[in-house]
Amino acid sequence: MKQAIIIVAVLACMLSCENKRDTNGDLGGMWQLTEWRDTADSLIATNEDGFYYHFQLQLMKIQHMGDGTYYLARFTHTADSLIVNEIYNRPDEEVVSLSDMKAYGIPADGRFHVDALSDSHMVLSGSEGTLVFRKY
Repeated sequence: MKQAIIIVAVLACMLSCENKRDTNGDLGGMWQLTEWRDTADSLIATNEDGFYYHFQLQLMKIQHMGDGTYYLARFTHTADSLIVNEIYNRPDEEVVSLSDMKAYGIPADGRFHVDALSDSHMVLSGSEGTLVFRKY
């Protein structure tokens, strides 16, 4: 009887976790910004500047290691685009305007074109320039 209860509990846990699988494919995980160039091809930031984007489920974390602040946002991802939706400042939980996220590489309209995406390399382009990442 005890074994039957354990088996049922394990199966219930597995079924409840089924809907929480990350379906982001290669996008899922933590990405370190290695190069950010503006539209005039001038270098804005490198990996030494400490910018990170994290993707899990439908949640994106935008982080700069230098100031300790981070932001959480919902996003939409298709084969050739990444759209950042409403962004929240952490830990204050205040909504942040997309236009205020320029210092983190986020375009004012929240739209990126996915130029390249693999399990280790990502290139995003938008109105603020081109961002190159490596999987961290």
